[in-house]
Amino acid sequence: MTDTHIHIHLNGEAASAVSAATSSSSPRKKSAAKPSPPKKPRAVSAYHKAVGAEMKKLKKAGFRGNVMKAAHKAAKKKTKGKGKK
Repeated sequence: MTDTHIHIHLNGEAASAVSAATSSSSPRKKSAAKPSPPKKPRAVSAYHKAVGAEMKKLKKAGFRGNVMKAAHKAAKKKTKGKGKK
């Protein structure tokens, strides 16, 4: 198969200069990236950890129903009484 691209060189421009100009990114200046402050980890309650553990168990066991609903139900039973009064 033959190359169908057309290359035009104007007024003595070298092929390397044309290819270098077209391969570079946009001519805009890139601003210096400021390092973002370190993110603190999200707070995860014991209930949410229990839900995650239950979901993992149900999925591994091949549960075919509503996994999320069953996991919340089991987590409620597990964490019942452990909370604010």
